[in-house]
Amino acid sequence: MRNEMIGAVVRRAIEHPEFRRRLVENPQGALGDHGFALEDAEMAEIERIRTSLGEGDVEQKLVTIAEQYGVNPKS
Repeated sequence: MRNEMIGAVVRRAIEHPEFRRRLVENPQGALGDHGFALEDAEMAEIERIRTSLGEGDVEQKLVTIAEQYGVNPKS
């Protein structure tokens, strides 16, 4: 279930730039506003992903992360 939740968050970040921006700025607020209820381990993974994005092509990085969680972001 953990991978599915993280995959869903990453997919939403790919598909919705405003959510992606808010997720980077305020993960707890963005997730809560979009109905995601994550456990501590899932939040830690989202935080790890968030800090790994850095500069560059964020969307491509998210696509790569999504594929690691079994999400096909192109569908």
